[in-house]
Amino acid sequence: MSKRTTYEEIIEVVLEHEGGFVDDPDDKGGATNFGVTQKVYEEFIGVECTAEDIKNMTEDEAREIYYQRYWKPSRADQLPGDLREVYYDMCVNHGEGGAVKILQQACNNKRKPDNKIAVDGGIGPNTIKATKNLQEWELMVERSGFYWNLVFKGSKYTDRTNQVKFIRGWIRRCFKL
Repeated sequence: MSKRTTYEEIIEVVLEHEGGFVDDPDDKGGATNFGVTQKVYEEFIGVECTAEDIKNMTEDEAREIYYQRYWKPSRADQLPGDLREVYYDMCVNHGEGGAVKILQQACNNKRKPDNKIAVDGGIGPNTIKATKNLQEWELMVERSGFYWNLVFKGSKYTDRTNQVKFIRGWIRRCFKL
């Protein structure tokens, strides 16, 4: 499905998904612009900032943050080409550790019980090797399960958290890639 494999190609889709400035009180990330949270922006520039500073962040700054903070440490360029876009978008949306855990679990769903990799959130050689036979759709399905877990309270289908207002956008993002 996905044909984008380089940072330059993938970041265009990420920025489209992330959109512009948002400061929704129910969004656990707080004030964001281009998907970059206030906390991440403060770490990048090295000083505290306000929501107004986030609103004034440039797209070029966001691109540099995404490259330095997410692309390089994610090791996305070492995964099979078909997985890179989904995996990198997960790193941006869930944080690297969360994205790697989803990736690792998706790999384990295909493996025999005695051949599973650790679901530890670390992107090392075992995880990279385990992705060789993983299909993009399998990763997307595992990711959708992560999103639904953010919404359901326990195992009751009708009892939802306040995060339910985001689920349609998350699932659209998950399968649009």
